[in-house]
This record gives sequence, C-alpha cells and structure tokens, in this order.
Amino acid sequence: MAKRDFIQRYIFIINRLKSRASTFEELQDYLLRQQQITGDKLEISQRTLQRDLNEIRSLFETDIQYNRKEGVYEIVESITEKPIERIIESYEIINALNYSNNISQKLYLEQRKNQGTEHLHGLLYAIDNHFEVSFTHHSYWKDGLKNRTVHPIAIKESQKRWYLVCHDLDKKEIRNFGLDRITYLKISDKKFSKYSFDVKDYYQHAFGVETYEPAQKIVLKFTAFQSQYIKSLPLHTSQEIVFEDTKNCHFAYFMHPTHDFEMEILKYGEHVTVLAPESLKQTISNRINDMMALYN
Repeated sequence: MAKRDFIQRYIFIINRLKSRASTFEELQDYLLRQQQITGDKLEISQRTLQRDLNEIRSLFETDIQYNRKEGVYEIVESITEKPIERIIESYEIINALNYSNNISQKLYLEQRKNQGTEHLHGLLYAIDNHFEVSFTHHSYWKDGLKNRTVHPIAIKESQKRWYLVCHDLDKKEIRNFGLDRITYLKISDKKFSKYSFDVKDYYQHAFGVETYEPAQKIVLKFTAFQSQYIKSLPLHTSQEIVFEDTKNCHFAYFMHPTHDFEMEILKYGEHVTVLAPESLKQTISNRINDMMALYN
C-alpha cells in the first residue's frame, strides 16, 4: 500500500472523530464509503486500527482512545490542534488536485508572489541542528539590503507570510525576518546553544509579528451582520463575545494594539467601532480623519 493511502486514512479517521465519536463498525463503514469516492485503500481491521491510532498519535500529536463505557473511539487530546488542522487542510487540497482533471477550470487560487517557502526546509534543518545561518534581507523600512547572521529559533506564519524568528547576532536581540525578502541563504556548520526563548508565549497576544505595544484588553463593536463573519473566523485566539443583541455584537480581545491590528480594524469600515481602550479609539479616529482629508 502506498504511503499516501496510509496518511489519507489517518486524516479520514481524525476528521470523522472530530465530527463525532464512533464505534469500530461506524468507522469501518465511513472509510469504505470514502474508499468508493477516492479509490484509496482505506479498509481496516481491528488490528489495523490500533496500529493507525499509534501512528496518528505520533504524527499528528492527537490521542484517540476507546471509551469502553460508550463503546466508541474518541479524540481525548490534541496537543497542537491548530497547526495540525492547517497541515491536514494543506494535504487535503493537494489530494483534491490529484483527483481532479482540468483543475484550472474549477479551482481559482489567489495570485500572489512567492512567499519564501523554498527556504523552509533548510531553515527547519538549521533550527533542529542549531546551525548558524546567514542571508541577505531586504527591509521595507530603513535598512534596505543588509547581510544578517542569526541563530534560527522558529518559523512563524502571519497573514499569508512566513517569518524566521531568530537571535540577530548584530543587534543582539530576538527579531523576525520575512522569508519572502531573504536571499542568498547559507547554512553554516557553526553550532550554537539552544535558546530557552518560548515563541508561543512571546507571540500569544500578537496580531501578526509585532509586539512593541503592551498587551491590553481591546473591545470592538461589530454590526450584527459583520459579526457572523467574525464569529466564524476570529481575529485572534483570545476573542470572546461580551455583549450581543439584534443590532450589534461586542468582542473582547487581549492583544498588542499595533499597526497591523489598526489596519485590520480599518478594513471593516463602518461595520466596526472601537470601544476600548481610549488610546486605540483615538488612534483609529485620527487615521479616519487623515483619510477623509485626502478626499477633501
């Protein structure tokens, strides 16, 4: 059996159990129906399922256990749920492309420039092995083109861009660099000691990669219509509803109120109002006034 068939089966099992807990017979029936659609070899036995659950736990960090009381298999823990969901989503898109003919007539993707993903493999290798790397980086601000030597720590995605989180040896601080602006990447054989820097903790209150403003409570009022979209695709993981009626919905966040988030707020135009903090409310008001002046 091809390795792709195994992975496809793992993903079908995860997706089924995310939807609802299932008996072995229900899982087996579900996989057989998917097999008719995809043509993949998805049929399982009890022994095969146990082997699959071990592989799913290892590859996807998702623990599936048998609930003896209910007689069903269920997901009991997903350590890194969001990143795994993105990986599964990407795999399913690739699979869909393989299954369909004349895909250009059915699937319309956004046209955008290369995002530097060609650097991902090399940088992840350097991160795993603690190798120093150097590259030329193009800044949109004041530096222009500049050579950088860094200790790579992690890769972060933000707003359809990829960033290298690293310790800059010249600046002697943690910085991030857009992969799409990196050229002449070189991985040296010079090793460095592992950093105790917690990337997840550092960026947990960030919208994007900016953290220069202190994190604080932010409250936005959206129209009832726009709030449906905000509920289905939250602006940030801290999002929670603090008030709702037939006309408006108030969402609270705990975030760094940085430039990137200001631009996100402005994107929603008359459908959003900043309620707190007062400083962010004033900043958005000033930006709107500046915009109005351009048309007077």
